[in-house]
Amino acid sequence: MKTKLVKKASSEVEVTVTFTTEEWQGALEKAFKKLAKNVTVKGFRKGKAPEALARKEVKQESIFNEALGNTLEDSYRKVLDEYKLIPLLQPGYEIPKLSDTELEIVFKLVVAPEIKLGAYKDLKIGHEEVSVDDASLDARLLQLREQNATLILKEGKAELGDTVVIDFEGFTEGKAFEGGKGDNFNLELGSGQFIPGFEDQLVGSKAGDKLDVNVTFPENYVEELKGKDATFKVSVHEVKTKEVPELDDEFAKGLNLPNVEDVVSLRMHVYGELDRRLQNEERSRYIDKILDNLRETSKIELAAQIIENEAKHMEQTLNKQVAQQGMSMESYLEMSGQTKEELDEKFKVDAKRNLENYLIINEIAKLENIEVTDEIVDFEIAKMAMQYNMEEARVRELLGDNISRLREDVRHQMIMNFLVENNE
Repeated sequence: MKTKLVKKASSEVEVTVTFTTEEWQGALEKAFKKLAKNVTVKGFRKGKAPEALARKEVKQESIFNEALGNTLEDSYRKVLDEYKLIPLLQPGYEIPKLSDTELEIVFKLVVAPEIKLGAYKDLKIGHEEVSVDDASLDARLLQLREQNATLILKEGKAELGDTVVIDFEGFTEGKAFEGGKGDNFNLELGSGQFIPGFEDQLVGSKAGDKLDVNVTFPENYVEELKGKDATFKVSVHEVKTKEVPELDDEFAKGLNLPNVEDVVSLRMHVYGELDRRLQNEERSRYIDKILDNLRETSKIELAAQIIENEAKHMEQTLNKQVAQQGMSMESYLEMSGQTKEELDEKFKVDAKRNLENYLIINEIAKLENIEVTDEIVDFEIAKMAMQYNMEEARVRELLGDNISRLREDVRHQMIMNFLVENNE
């Protein structure tokens, strides 16, 4: 098997693979023997007929297809190994020569481009100083108290923040619609659980009230209801208000947080939690700055086809997410204030940035020999087992094929650590 690589446009190569007569005829013979195992000839057990009789039953076209499929897969893998190619898209191929005695395949590949990497050490970009302020600390403590509030029955009218227990049924054009009914539903007024206008009309209601709530479904709602006027028949059973616990030692201890016994230790715990979050956010911003700098200083020629393919993938992902929310793309565009053309352009810009980041990161890993060994993977699995109090074998069983994903995630984190440590 002889190969010849020719560079075409940016990131595009063609590799011509020429087989000797012996190689191709050997592949044809191997294909025939495989197909012959499934041939049944009268008077012989399946796959046991003499070759001469079996050849009469196996079509030549089937032999060619079987041999060609095997040869394509095998030669493609060898081409990648020989030229150290990293394909970024599914390959194309042509077969300019095909007969009983000759075979020539031309693989058309879009591969990772050569990169001229800019400086990636000692960039002196500079960190931003971040710290937890008193307002953030107090807000988080209040949030904890509200999350642990209890609901108590309230005499009188419901206010924003109160919870009403209601039965409701919705009607459009005088007819009940599917999914518009509920019994003993707990609705916090002001939570935004229901469509705009619904909760506001329950402010001022009290236990025992029966009322009509008139609303208009937004244009970004499900197709059957969007833009329609609706009336909900509502019965109010109870009104409840939140009783927020005091910030005292009893409350702090009752949260069952590690090493928290009183208000002082709770404040320390929450401070540490907020500080870690701020530091992680600053670390992410810092890495983004490093990558921004590298994209500007590195030379990367990405084929337009690669960018278009990535942008298309991003579009498909968004379409699925929008559909899962029960929305149309038209409604999404209206809500986000974008045109289809503006969104398409954003996909292309983001795709180019993401691909360049990916190539830069992998080039740094190659230059710095950053690889994830089996020992590192074993260590990560041991940490997961300890974290979830499970046997390591069970963790591996649950991960299954996702161990390769774990390996990629660990590798990415190792590269990010390298960038941060070498650009302090």
